[in-house]
Amino acid sequence: VLACALGLLYGLYNYYTVYSVAMVKGGKEAEDNDEEFEGEEERSKRTFADLEYKKLVMAGDNISENATVYLLQEYGFLGVFVLVFGAFIYFFIEKYLSSFWLTGAYLTGTLSCMLADFIGLRFAVIANVRTVKKARRGMEGAFLTALRAGLSIGFSIVSLAVLSLGLLIYLYKSSYITATSTAADYANIYMAIAGYALGASIVALFGRVGGGIFSKAAAIGVDLADEWKGKAAESNPGMITDFIGDNVGDVVGTGSDFFASFAEAVCATLVLSSASTQLLATPMAMYFPMIIFSAGIIVAFLAGGIAPMLTHGDDAKNIQRVLKNMPFIGAVLMTPILYVLCLVCLPNEFTFAGDTYVTSKTQIFTCLLFGLWSGYMIGLSSEFFTSHDYYPVQEVAKSCHTGSATDIIYGLALGYMSTIVPIVILIVEIYISYFCAGMYGIAMSGCGMLCTLAIILSVTSYGPVADNASGLATMCNLAIASIKTDQLHLAGKVISAHGRCFSIGSASVIALALFGAFIMRHNILVVDLLQPIEFAGLVIGAMLPYLFSAKILQSVSTAAILVKNEINEQKKNCEVKPNYKQCVRLCSKESMMGMIIPTLIVIGTPLLAGILFGPVAICGVLAGTIVSGVQIGISFINSGVAWDNAKWYIEESKLVVEKDIKIEDKEDREKEEESKEPGKEGLKGEALSGEKKSLKEQYKQFQRVRITTEKLTSKESEEYHAAKIGDEVGDPMKATSGPAISVLMKQICMISLIFGDFFALHALFPVAAQTNHKHFTFT
Repeated sequence: VLACALGLLYGLYNYYTVYSVAMVKGGKEAEDNDEEFEGEEERSKRTFADLEYKKLVMAGDNISENATVYLLQEYGFLGVFVLVFGAFIYFFIEKYLSSFWLTGAYLTGTLSCMLADFIGLRFAVIANVRTVKKARRGMEGAFLTALRAGLSIGFSIVSLAVLSLGLLIYLYKSSYITATSTAADYANIYMAIAGYALGASIVALFGRVGGGIFSKAAAIGVDLADEWKGKAAESNPGMITDFIGDNVGDVVGTGSDFFASFAEAVCATLVLSSASTQLLATPMAMYFPMIIFSAGIIVAFLAGGIAPMLTHGDDAKNIQRVLKNMPFIGAVLMTPILYVLCLVCLPNEFTFAGDTYVTSKTQIFTCLLFGLWSGYMIGLSSEFFTSHDYYPVQEVAKSCHTGSATDIIYGLALGYMSTIVPIVILIVEIYISYFCAGMYGIAMSGCGMLCTLAIILSVTSYGPVADNASGLATMCNLAIASIKTDQLHLAGKVISAHGRCFSIGSASVIALALFGAFIMRHNILVVDLLQPIEFAGLVIGAMLPYLFSAKILQSVSTAAILVKNEINEQKKNCEVKPNYKQCVRLCSKESMMGMIIPTLIVIGTPLLAGILFGPVAICGVLAGTIVSGVQIGISFINSGVAWDNAKWYIEESKLVVEKDIKIEDKEDREKEEESKEPGKEGLKGEALSGEKKSLKEQYKQFQRVRITTEKLTSKESEEYHAAKIGDEVGDPMKATSGPAISVLMKQICMISLIFGDFFALHALFPVAAQTNHKHFTFT
């Protein structure tokens, strides 16, 4: 509770610091009053600056107002779905645990995650314009404003998550568990608490999928609106929708995704721990996951306090270094704390029902340690493949010299190659964790990956704030601020890729832990992939990420076309004032409609497999989804970010291309033209002596092979247009379908765990589980 209180206070402090940057309406800024402008030219500059500043204030007001429009519309759809699904849980699943325990936890998780989304969105929209204002004074102030906005979002969401789930666990245990309670009672109450994670994952599904469709449909629709090409950006009715989309997709979507990941990691650990009598007899051991995350908030507080002290001057490289070092500082500080917590909270040795091996404190620390540093290394591998500082992105930029086709081909290849290192890291982490403590060790590894979640989410939330600030500065023609915010945005791009790939890696581990809880709950000790039902489930599960991604990409395309048509229609109707709300409502509605089929895929697949064939058939589906999902998720994200950074690399004149320059001799060209006159073919050519002809040919040959280098300094270059096409293709991949895979992997396992008892009793064609092995094995 104290750690959560500290995190909430620190988040509110950063919010207040950002909010205190006054945005004066009506013209001249208060902090500019000390500047003196003399002469007509200076007064003209002052007047122009005031006009552009008014545009900034008005844009900030429009973003804030219309962000609420989107949120209310989303919550309308979400509320209906939550109530219908909650009624289904209450009438069909609740009876296996007793009255309202599971449904109550489900509603608590839903409401908590919705509140976290609201906080994140409101904090983000007030920070965008204030970052631009600070950028007019210098990069350091703008960076600290954007960073504090990220810290306020990260600490508030994580602290709220830990506090709400901690109170729920305490309330349920004190109300349900008595001195005579058995291990079965503990297992039942922890299954009921898992409803909290289910509710949070439902909200995450809407945030990641619906928010992602909204974000990229708005961005692509604005780019496609031909009626506004070359016109004033602020008069484009889709611009505000685009700015809101950045906040919705990257702040709301990422925040709800990490919120759900935390809840799922804790609930998987609790369910698995109910199989150990030693852990059940040690009160601190049962709260161990919550203690880890509470300590992580304190560590993140220290890392967040150190970061601003490392920033000096307007140095973009230093800013990027600070952002990358914050997770590293958190991991370094967390390592000894994890060891101390293992010594204090866990019994010396403990075993699990059905297993003969003994687990110790040191082995649990090893699981946590591998999880902690695996997450950080996955982020580093993502940086190598997505940062313009390294050759993979530079090679993608060079491929633009021959057109958009080679750019797209090279970007796809980069994404596929980028999966190798994260997969190897995850393999080592999972193997070591399973070797140390079985499925409980994998769950502990997932907690280790997420234990510094407050600082990871803070740094990730910095990205969309800087992105919006850059767009606002450009739209309002604030040239000086635009230069600064562009550098802040560039630093945030790579960090955002860190967060997205980290979410995929952690999701795969958490999904595997939930898978372990599922098979333990139903005593499925062997998943035999040579059996037809399990193998069929494996193939279907491997197909699901592709189908899921395909429907999301189709929804983005459909919504983007409608947004484009709406923008052009407003222009044709000569709207005096852009109707921002109409665009926001249209995009919101289409994003909600576009996620119907992806939602049916996530929820309907395990329900259908379980009702038909029982829990055993689901095992193959879960295994296939995890194995396939982690690959496609990482490749989509890294391809999309690489295309984006390749475009920037060309735009900033970083790319140097080699061109073959052919310079023909003027005299030789004139003679060639004369030789083509009627009746004179070949006469002029024959007049040349052999020696002179030979010299001319040598000279021309020399000029044909002469190579020169040229820097691309203009957005009008062919290379830039090729890179822009690649970026538009990669936009929905990196920000919508790729990150949404993490929700797919976790949600499908969560549904299976919650509904498993129902499947076991009511399957139409149940398949018997094999129970002749002592350990969970895959054959």
